[in-house]
Amino acid sequence: MGMLLASLGAVAFAAPTPTLTDAGRALPDRRPALVVVTPGVSPAAYDVWVAAIEDAGLDAWIVTFPGVTWTVDTAVAGVEEAFTAVAKGREAPVVAAHGYAGVLVLLAPIEPAALALVGTPLGPQPVVVLTQPPPGDATLGLPWAPELLGPLAVEPTSGELGRAYAAWAVSIPDYAPPRCRSLVVASGIDPVAPPEVVRLPSQSWPDRRWMRVGMLGLDPKELPHGELLSDAALAAEIAAFLRAP
Repeated sequence: MGMLLASLGAVAFAAPTPTLTDAGRALPDRRPALVVVTPGVSPAAYDVWVAAIEDAGLDAWIVTFPGVTWTVDTAVAGVEEAFTAVAKGREAPVVAAHGYAGVLVLLAPIEPAALALVGTPLGPQPVVVLTQPPPGDATLGLPWAPELLGPLAVEPTSGELGRAYAAWAVSIPDYAPPRCRSLVVASGIDPVAPPEVVRLPSQSWPDRRWMRVGMLGLDPKELPHGELLSDAALAAEIAAFLRAP
């Protein structure tokens, strides 16, 4: 069941409109889990997460940002609007995000019951990053070489967001640390969010679990950025964390 959210601007046509969708089965008696899709990534890339979340006993919803007119501010407002919608009359939702969507979640004034951020940069990278802000008003996908990202279904998004993504490699915007239980996940071969820009900036979070996938973590397999979404074992761990009381 899909539900088109109201426009975020004061004037109906002044801002783009996010789409909130009940991604799996209708499970109104279960705690809602909001999956925030990164603008520029296809919602289909999140199918493994949706399945794992519902297998864990949660009601999965996804919020997407179709079109190429998004800014950081309107996307953050879209996260807040979607969270408010799924929370209405229900238990406090849990939230899961991958990559740059995690930054949008942290910037949004929401209070989830639990939060999973996977491959999300939480601080600037300590070395020069060779990403170039895409020119023009629209771009396809993320500002990283596809061979570094691994398998990841992408779609067009705004050039403004693409330039923000590239800038976040060296300058993360100010955000309030979450007050809920949080899981932060990084892989040693992920160029978007290597472990040093995930683990250290989150160390002071009040109830945070750190997880590194790869040879120096508990998992012997390194995962590129895209496979952090498609790996079924990791998806099950994320869902189990969100489901825990």
